[in-house]
Amino acid sequence: MIIFVFFICSDAAYDFFVCGHPEVEADNIITEVIMKKSLTKILCLLLVSFLVLSFAACGPSDDGKDGSSSGGHVTELRIGTTTANDTFNILSQGGIFGRINYVGFVHGNWVYIDEDRNIQPYFMTSFNISDDGKVLDFTFPTDAVWGDGEPVTGADILFSFDFMKNTAKSNYLKNLVSWELTGENSARITFSEPDAYQFLLRGAMTVGCIPEHIWKEMVGNPDYGSWTDDRAAIGCGPYKLVSKDTDAGVSVYEAIPQNNYAGEITVDKVIIKTYADQTAILMALQNNEIDCYYAYSLPIDATLIDMVASDENINIGESYYAGQNQITFGMTRDAYSDYAMRDATLKCFDWELLANVQGGQYAEIPTTNLLAPPCLGFVSTYPKFKQDIAEANRILDEAGYIDKNGDGYREFPDGSELDILVVPQYSRDMTLRNRLAEVMMDNLKTIGIKSHIDPEMIANSEIWESNILDGKYDIAIGYTTSGMALGTSTAFRYYVYEPEPGTSRESSWLWGTCQDPEFNSEVWKMIASSSQEEFVQHIQRLQQIFSDQLIGASLGWTKSFFDGQVSTSWPRYMTQISSLMWR
Repeated sequence: MIIFVFFICSDAAYDFFVCGHPEVEADNIITEVIMKKSLTKILCLLLVSFLVLSFAACGPSDDGKDGSSSGGHVTELRIGTTTANDTFNILSQGGIFGRINYVGFVHGNWVYIDEDRNIQPYFMTSFNISDDGKVLDFTFPTDAVWGDGEPVTGADILFSFDFMKNTAKSNYLKNLVSWELTGENSARITFSEPDAYQFLLRGAMTVGCIPEHIWKEMVGNPDYGSWTDDRAAIGCGPYKLVSKDTDAGVSVYEAIPQNNYAGEITVDKVIIKTYADQTAILMALQNNEIDCYYAYSLPIDATLIDMVASDENINIGESYYAGQNQITFGMTRDAYSDYAMRDATLKCFDWELLANVQGGQYAEIPTTNLLAPPCLGFVSTYPKFKQDIAEANRILDEAGYIDKNGDGYREFPDGSELDILVVPQYSRDMTLRNRLAEVMMDNLKTIGIKSHIDPEMIANSEIWESNILDGKYDIAIGYTTSGMALGTSTAFRYYVYEPEPGTSRESSWLWGTCQDPEFNSEVWKMIASSSQEEFVQHIQRLQQIFSDQLIGASLGWTKSFFDGQVSTSWPRYMTQISSLMWR
């Protein structure tokens, strides 16, 4: 049987390494991030705790070669991916090596987040946050080793925090003031602000300890992420890189038994091979060339599901994505500073068609509160959007938007031209967003509103972002990764106009145009939450504000495919970053 399963990760991977500009369109940094119900459940937890159960249930390969299990162990797991095997650096996001390290494969992350968004020990074997939120005490294993066989020491612990603060300039360690050992297997880090919870929640789960004997050569070097020395791939996770062939697109990994932070490691060897596209992946799975598929942020496209849906060996399953396409109204410009225009526009949209364009039968019309169902704090009582052309026309008529010159299009109440500028977010493949724009522009035309796209504004990512930062749009079509949606930033971060308190507009990216003081304040308070309860309080208030003011809208809820019933030990929240299809 082939089973679809997806992993999750978070925006912390962006935040830790892309300091000051973490949430740039995924195509411009790594790949589009599509995640599901929680933050990261580290990949090695799957490999350590669950793979043996899956293979026990599914049985070995028919030919007795790779992917088989023996004595409770999977001797060799063959993973197919669409991501290049070309970059091997534990502090880089590049290639499949960088992507798979988001979930703690070679790089042993400090902690992980469970399905209830609780922080759990990983390399940190225990931890405690002081009452004031400024001090983090933790313990660590004394028997862990690096991939080159050298022991992980207390000096490595201290070096890691020094390097991440002073060389990598980690945003989550900006207020770190001291780091010290407090015992043979214990340490303490201290912040000047109550940042300990946010560090664990958003930073510590996607990065880990760094070997001083290797990385001391890169201290002070801002190009650390581009270091190509073979030693740059050495980490203290449960696996080590043993060979790579960038021309063939293959990398090979072996388990490090003593780095069993979550229990016995049950997969002895992993081979990762790059394929041209998802169609090739599905064919490789059907032909038993690989045992599973992993591609960070690229679950199997809904349009390809029919290719395997009728195969009795495949159980696709499905669940909601947390990420989404969305629109942002340009509220600093004349048209959409008016609530009536925002209301009429949303009522004219053909919501069934917009959903169908994105996911066919696997997509749904969203509700007015922006978030998708998997998001923490999601409130399900908001109404779903519904097309109502007659009501949209009535709203515009009453607001004074009428056709005064007889050209078939409405003008502003003062008689000036009304022509809506639609700006799809730039990406390498603009097909979907251009189609969404086409649908919306056709819908606007049905209520007498002229609209257009300026091709020069989406010529490349730099031009596109410059215009977005300047608020030069009436309707911006964008995308929230599931990492953003499930992290502490959420989709609401894209609508912020005012900078974080104590900073300037130039110090961060501000793509939104909502100037409502309460909305902006709530977003920044949500991001700085020091507990899950505080986070939920803010995000639920934001849903109410967003729905009341119609600041923008999700364009649809889409689905991913996986099987959450492999065994009672395989939690359903492990979804949507990568799909693993076990044979």
